[in-house]
Amino acid sequence: MAKLESVGDFELVVAEMITSSGMIIDLSASVINITLFEDTSMTSVTGDILLQDSFALTSIGPIIGQEYLKLKIRTPSLKGPQETIDFTENVFLINSLESRTEAGNSVQVYLLNFTSSEIVSNQRTKVSRSLKGSYSDIVRIMLNEVDCRKRIYIEPTSGNKRIVAPNVRPFDIIKMATREAVSKFFLNPNYLFFETIKGYHFRSISSLYSQSPMQTYTQYVHGSSIENGTVNIEKELANLLDYDIVQSSNSLTNYTAGVYASNLIVHDIYSKSYKKYQYGIFDNFKNEHHITKHHQKNKKEFPIYSHLIIDEKKNTVQDFPARTFVTPTSSTSLQDAQHTTENNTLPFTPQNSQDWLQRRTSQLIQLDQGLLINILTHGNTVVSAGDVVKLDLPYNASVKTSKDEKNDRFYKGMFLVKRLRHDFDFAIKKHKTHMTLVKDSLENTLDGPEDNFEPKPKNLLKSSGMSINKLQEFFYPNS
Repeated sequence: MAKLESVGDFELVVAEMITSSGMIIDLSASVINITLFEDTSMTSVTGDILLQDSFALTSIGPIIGQEYLKLKIRTPSLKGPQETIDFTENVFLINSLESRTEAGNSVQVYLLNFTSSEIVSNQRTKVSRSLKGSYSDIVRIMLNEVDCRKRIYIEPTSGNKRIVAPNVRPFDIIKMATREAVSKFFLNPNYLFFETIKGYHFRSISSLYSQSPMQTYTQYVHGSSIENGTVNIEKELANLLDYDIVQSSNSLTNYTAGVYASNLIVHDIYSKSYKKYQYGIFDNFKNEHHITKHHQKNKKEFPIYSHLIIDEKKNTVQDFPARTFVTPTSSTSLQDAQHTTENNTLPFTPQNSQDWLQRRTSQLIQLDQGLLINILTHGNTVVSAGDVVKLDLPYNASVKTSKDEKNDRFYKGMFLVKRLRHDFDFAIKKHKTHMTLVKDSLENTLDGPEDNFEPKPKNLLKSSGMSINKLQEFFYPNS
């Protein structure tokens, strides 16, 4: 490999399409652009490849969605095995030909969409049997069902479960496990299941938050990465090319979804009894794992919502549980009464929705509607979706709380990479990475004055002392 000359360099090592008839077609000379997508909410790496085709690809045969793509791209700006994106053994499936346009001189332009082959295998597979073990064990079994041969990162879960799979797809079972699983290490019910170029992940948000940052990003003055006439590669890779703060939080949605507060009614179908549980975001904040807590051991962390009173009755946003969940259970003490062993013992852990349902709902929506920021950087295959990065965003506000403040008070510190897009542009031979970052806690409080609640006009009916006749004259003065 030639020595790196500038950040963003890359080399296309392999780009081959295998047709349904077994023919191998080298696409490397025809590639215009390659895009790869990773997302913590998606069960597959996806992408597209834009081709300028002078030999009429479709004349060889129609694209029927049964073709495979071998892809290998090397990014020499990095060192070690992480400098290479390699899908030559675990190939992609080409699932569609999205567009086909004429570019003149008998040249056609194609956009081929591709996805991980496990997604297709999942669609072809149905599971109809009893499954036993922890949820992490069951997830491993289901990945074997789709013939996954990639690296897998599975965080151990607590409890021993029994599931009867009624002719469902493997990933449907994994989604159920993701919803109900509680981490053995962090005791939090916030699992995600997703794929990156590094492999498949079944991990709690808590464990993702606890990771060391893979990269620190800041915005340097143009030309400052040049030292003694040479570009400082490490500094340039850490440079923010562009960023955009996303205004995502919606208080009405948060109320309705149960982010701030919710009620849960658990109905025991065996004993014909029920119990009520109430969740409040501020009451539970200290007992949950947030990204700031893992990296600011000697500092306080604060929620991204204010816990100040919002009305004259001294209520906060968590005093209005606008959503009520109702779930059944069949538990006997700490055991599941619905599933027993052959000798009629009860070794299985019950569903216990009170341990995960409300907390998980709130934390996942906070992940979607937390402090979000989109950033653009030079291409970097070390960073993936689900990784932690550190952000030092320049202070651009018109009012500073401190004269010494150089970085933004809130958009700084540790962020989780929620989604990521690699863009390989063959016209300019540059690789750039687009990321959406999120955080669910702050290093500084949002709170203001204690009496800074919602202002309301006076109640005319109560305060005016008017009779009905006087009120009528007030509203209809000319009648």
